[in-house]
Amino acid sequence: MSRYWVLDKRGILLGHQRALTSREAAQLNGLSALHFSAAGRTADHHDPTSPIYDMRIAITGATGFIGRYMVRGMINAGHSARALCRPGREGALDLPDEGDVEVHIGDLTDEASLNGFMKDVDVLIHLASAHDHFSDEVMQQVNVRGSEYLVAEAKRNSPNAKLFIISSAVIGQPVYSYYRDSKRVQEKVFRGSAMDWASFRPTLVYGKGDDRHTASLLRRCAKQSGTYWVPHSGKSKINPVHVEDVVEAILKFFNFTRGVDCVYELAGPEGIPFNEFVDLTIQAAGGKLKRRNIPRKWANRLIFLKGLVTDNSEDRRASAYFSLHHDHDITNAVYELGWSPRTYAEGIAEVAQGDWWREPAKV
Repeated sequence: MSRYWVLDKRGILLGHQRALTSREAAQLNGLSALHFSAAGRTADHHDPTSPIYDMRIAITGATGFIGRYMVRGMINAGHSARALCRPGREGALDLPDEGDVEVHIGDLTDEASLNGFMKDVDVLIHLASAHDHFSDEVMQQVNVRGSEYLVAEAKRNSPNAKLFIISSAVIGQPVYSYYRDSKRVQEKVFRGSAMDWASFRPTLVYGKGDDRHTASLLRRCAKQSGTYWVPHSGKSKINPVHVEDVVEAILKFFNFTRGVDCVYELAGPEGIPFNEFVDLTIQAAGGKLKRRNIPRKWANRLIFLKGLVTDNSEDRRASAYFSLHHDHDITNAVYELGWSPRTYAEGIAEVAQGDWWREPAKV
């Protein structure tokens, strides 16, 4: 038995799975109506003017911290997922036991390997990137050329798909790094694709399973004695966002029928001073450290002396970063999507529960 979902011009559901009234039947003529098969998919699931249900979603970076949450979030919401995985990295995938997940073996540096990745896909969520611990050449190949390959693949196999890019490096104060530059160009590739796109710019993303950043920070803050030295005043604001809130923003955007060529900053409800960030983390981890601050002028002198004997580029960038506020405007996401992220105090208390972070992850 077929299901009919009838929507008005604003995308509001009028009725389903019943005989249509004469008025509703009239509304089917030229308005936003979708006909779904018994399986629940639209006969033309690429109609960009109508809400779409049970979408096919391609996800890059599925083996990463945010990517694992994104795959599960899409499946739990009733969508199907196709995860891009580099050859030999299959063991790093953490797929849900239930749901429709397909794994496509390919590499962003190998255009031919992406063939078919975007076939019959409604949405691409692009998370994969080479971070700044890689060489400039690798970041260029993965972040820029890889994005160009994805756009070309989308145009070949799903020209009406929507392209979503998720990158924290695009936002924030202009503290230079080649990684940031490559991510800004990556976003421009999507903007210039002549396809529908949206950009989501999360700030510092934290959550359970983040062994690289969240877990190491919790372990440091859980020490029962000692001092947590902050090499600046600690008054500059940062705005961490919980990984589950990032996924929720994407899911809410699916229901935003006017959503074309949009940009959203994703962060906590408000910025918090770095000192408060440290204190809340120590409290959540059950630590007894005392936080102390080193005046920035003395920290910079130490950085200068370090530079006389070794490379101090990362220290100089960190010093510049924490001389500025990083308090981001999430107004668009709050009012357009109805998004309501948790505070860092709430989030880090949840994340610190359990023992997942107490021992370094085995590689």
